[in-house]
Amino acid sequence: MPFGRDLFDLEARDAASGAALAVVRDGWQAFRIEAAKGTTIVTYKAYAYSADFSEPCGLVDGAYAVILGARYLHAPAFPGPCRVQYELPAGWSVHHPSGAARLGTTTTWDYPSYEVMLDTPVVMGNYDLIERSVKGTRFWFVFVDRSLGYEAHVDAFVDQVATAAGEFHEIFGSFPFEDYTFVLTTNPELDWGLEHLTSTMCGVGNEVFIDPEKMALATRVCAHELFHAWNVRRLRPAPLKQPDLYGGSFTEGLWVAEGFTRYYEFLACTRAAVYTPAQFFSCVVNYYKHLAATPAFGRVSAVDSSLAAYLNHSKYPGRCNNSIDYYDKGMLIAFDLDVELRTKSPADSLDHAFRDFYQQHAGSKLGYTTAEVIAFFEARHAGLGQMLTHTAVEAAGLCVETRLTHLGFQVQNEPVRYLGLMFNNSTGPAINNVLDDSPASSCGAAPDDVITRINGYPFSAKALAWVAARSDEVTLEVMRGHRALNFKLTPAERTQITSLVWEGSEEQAQLIRSWLHCDGFRPTAGQVFELRFYENFHGVEMVI
Repeated sequence: MPFGRDLFDLEARDAASGAALAVVRDGWQAFRIEAAKGTTIVTYKAYAYSADFSEPCGLVDGAYAVILGARYLHAPAFPGPCRVQYELPAGWSVHHPSGAARLGTTTTWDYPSYEVMLDTPVVMGNYDLIERSVKGTRFWFVFVDRSLGYEAHVDAFVDQVATAAGEFHEIFGSFPFEDYTFVLTTNPELDWGLEHLTSTMCGVGNEVFIDPEKMALATRVCAHELFHAWNVRRLRPAPLKQPDLYGGSFTEGLWVAEGFTRYYEFLACTRAAVYTPAQFFSCVVNYYKHLAATPAFGRVSAVDSSLAAYLNHSKYPGRCNNSIDYYDKGMLIAFDLDVELRTKSPADSLDHAFRDFYQQHAGSKLGYTTAEVIAFFEARHAGLGQMLTHTAVEAAGLCVETRLTHLGFQVQNEPVRYLGLMFNNSTGPAINNVLDDSPASSCGAAPDDVITRINGYPFSAKALAWVAARSDEVTLEVMRGHRALNFKLTPAERTQITSLVWEGSEEQAQLIRSWLHCDGFRPTAGQVFELRFYENFHGVEMVI
């Protein structure tokens, strides 16, 4: 990332003589100091109010600051240790996550390595600090700002997150830190969600305290980043255990690192009663429905998507055709694994298996490989290795529908008509993407086309869905830049899951109650589970 963009006034001088040394740019965001010998003093300034860089680099606001080592110059030949002295404005407080040694009561800390300094967001200013104890471990909640409803509902939110944290403790048996800090903002422009060694930065939005659904989402974001304390910060896929801070590190294991974490964010929040079992299964099905609807699902593996993360992680035109989200695919792989383990004889679970995998590989000097993941689960139960090969190393391969039937659900599929237009976090009129094997692609529609009329009538999302479902031919009038275009489409048909019907036994219901920690899951024969709930932190994409 172009972190060097905001750096200026870079100067160097010899410490002994004070003589100025020449500084020249080396590539696009590195510098070389000419004729330096012995101790060299480098000074520079960095503009530090960039929302885009605030998650990985921190931010300096008029009322607070979150300082991260990514704002500091990196000398590749010197990985640490490091000492940082923070100079605070008058009246500002400081909260420093654990992992570094404070020099007495000063505002100076010693870091064991440059990487730990990079991994520690230091909060300063006029913030709110709330404390909770979970299983004897201290958790700090640092709010750098407030939003409407804070005073009335902040404790309820903090308690929800603490309950989810307790669920993770139950899986692993302990916390891998002496204390933990949540650095939280309600500014909707700061879209934070980044894990650190003993802390995380999360953007919870400005409606978190007035909208129960937004509070549930914020709890889930916090749970996701907390699970990374085990899965990523300590258990790392190769080669991230020894990251290359100069040339970058690229791993094939993000489907485990992020995908399994996404699975456990939903599972922990269901166990903490933030979500209901019906919402849990609805979300699993909808993640699968969306992924399976994209042409890329049958073309791109979870391993390849992981390796290409820096290339294709963000939303862009054509992404639905040439890239899948390793978060989504990994979550569904974890679901498939968990159900398979729980319905085996003797019964097992992903909780127990992943804890054992963590204990085996968290101390690895190199990090785990996909081959080691496959070998571990194959040794756990014969056939799981082959299952992971199909679902992670190869494209498609998921067995979500089969796993649901193993749990006692009848999966109901129905044919649906579609045009192949995709919208992200909105319902148009701008087209976000076009499935390249769809009628919309065949007729020439393209991303960023703005639909103005449908069959001669003004655009609305409901009108588009209505004609796609009922009309034999659909006429779209669009604006492509300054050009007015017309397309005629014949809707195609595909099959997708529309509901789940309970046909299971009491034994299967008990399995789900034990799995989701929900004694209230007591479905009756023929009970229909509607699939309306679906949330995705990366944006909800809709195909019409």
